Amino acid sequence: MSVEIPKAGELDRLRKRNDELEVIFETIRDLISTLSVHEVMERLLDRTLQHLNAEIGSILVLDPDSTLRIMLARGLPETVVEEARVKLGEGISGFVAQNNTSLLVTDIENDGRFQGRNRERYYTSSFLSAPLRLHGSVRGVINVNNKATREPFVDDDLELLEALAGHAAVALANAHRYEEALAQGKRDSLTGLANHGHFWSSLDLEIQRAQRYQREFSVVLLDVDHFKRYNDRFGHVAGDQLLVSLSTLISERCRATDLAARYGGEEFAILLPETRLDGAVTFAEKIRATIEHQSHDPSGERGVTVSIGVAAYPTDGEAPADLVKAADAELYRAKSEGRNCVRSTR
Repeated sequence: MSVEIPKAGELDRLRKRNDELEVIFETIRDLISTLSVHEVMERLLDRTLQHLNAEIGSILVLDPDSTLRIMLARGLPETVVEEARVKLGEGISGFVAQNNTSLLVTDIENDGRFQGRNRERYYTSSFLSAPLRLHGSVRGVINVNNKATREPFVDDDLELLEALAGHAAVALANAHRYEEALAQGKRDSLTGLANHGHFWSSLDLEIQRAQRYQREFSVVLLDVDHFKRYNDRFGHVAGDQLLVSLSTLISERCRATDLAARYGGEEFAILLPETRLDGAVTFAEKIRATIEHQSHDPSGERGVTVSIGVAAYPTDGEAPADLVKAADAELYRAKSEGRNCVRSTR
């Protein structure tokens, strides 16, 4: 019985394929060993650049407004990372996201679809891009550019990128489920705002950040006026509906960096990073006026009102408890001075 010995070219092809499978296996094992979405993204990008011997890479995520933003990058200027916004169908990333297809651009200088975009950042003319999918839908794009050898990318490189991006979907799905479960544990079940515990842990982190970077921030405490009387007259279901309505009004006026929480009962807390006391008072007054004019009891007879207290770090307290105590004192001063007003420590 004769055994057919593979030819030299076939052996090289098999060795290369085996090496690729080892790369994919190692990457999958690395990605599924963490339950952080950001960590999955970082490991995916770093391993991709390593195995493709490339110097520049980025991962863009698709936001609800159908634009792509850079979540993570290697080798790109910080200003580019912060400012880049790509519409679906625009440029290479937009094309890949819109069409749910990977792409090897062999010569970006002469490709009529993309020429003239970001050319100064490229040292080579070829570019790789692949979609990142979650539950079958495109959630982002991974880009790779600039081989260290200054050679162009080839089809085999694209196949490897597609394999890595495809297998990352499982790790991303697991990490998303885990982070969603964590987020649920930080949310108030009625209003959807942060709960009491998450507010305190966030306040502690904000104080650490403010100490590190010598920044100021403010805390706002808000209490619904005569809430017990409201419940007694209209019932607890109506009272719950009011709290949900107020939560929506508060959230709509918060920035992405702010944290709104249900502190307890009919009381809310808002954490305002990078906000001095005067700015926080202005914010609180807008919240107060909005609630007075837009919230009404079921009879439609009168507006619901709130009393608000404001304190600022570090002037009013450098410890979490001291800062909240200062804001709470101002809240009760607002109550004692007629309600439906904002009071601050200065």
